[in-house]
Amino acid sequence: MNKKAPPLLISLKPGYADLVFQGLKTAELRRRLSQDIVNRDVFVYVSSPVKMLRGGFRIGQVWAGSPDQIWDEVSRMARVSRKTFDNYYYGSNVAFAIQILDVWEYANPKSLEDLRVQFPYFVVPQSYRYMKASECRCFRNLKRIPRQGSAIKHSKPHSLAA
Repeated sequence: MNKKAPPLLISLKPGYADLVFQGLKTAELRRRLSQDIVNRDVFVYVSSPVKMLRGGFRIGQVWAGSPDQIWDEVSRMARVSRKTFDNYYYGSNVAFAIQILDVWEYANPKSLEDLRVQFPYFVVPQSYRYMKASECRCFRNLKRIPRQGSAIKHSKPHSLAA
């Protein structure tokens, strides 16, 4: 893990989260992204109607480029249609994607209500946010169930960023 910065907490829609935890979605698309996130842990909050912290993954490769370059590079890994992709990046000149590695789920995922009892000021990110130290300590101590095939490393892709 990157020791300089805390892990990330991201929000995923339920369908995309299911694909991640099934090992079918191996790249996540983002319109904006923090720098220096390779090999960082990511905790996954599944948005409404699920509303729970379900698990996480490790970031592998990071791609940056035009939306067309990113589509060419990760379309199969991202598990979205071209129409959905184009709608998501509409008006953007730059697109980002992160490789999803080492996926885990929690044996007992935490509901939003449970999270807010434990962390009264818990904020669900619109896209992503850095985690607070107290959240990191708690979330790292929850029992994890590694997903089958999550340790499989994909062929090493290249970054489009200069």
